[in-house]
Amino acid sequence: MQVEDRGAEIIVTMPREEFFLVVSLMSEALETGDERDFRTRVGATMEEVDALLRSLPELRFGSG
Repeated sequence: MQVEDRGAEIIVTMPREEFFLVVSLMSEALETGDERDFRTRVGATMEEVDALLRSLPELRFGSG
């Protein structure tokens, strides 16, 4: 994974498989998360994570 810090923006470049792993982990955290301690464990509210997931592009798993 490569991260480029542009100040107000951060550009992350990662392998396709890693992207889907991150999406899966975030989705699972939403499904199994307890709202009372979600922010403490994840560092964001459930609504923030849900909004982030909905903002991601629709990609096919596999090689593009």
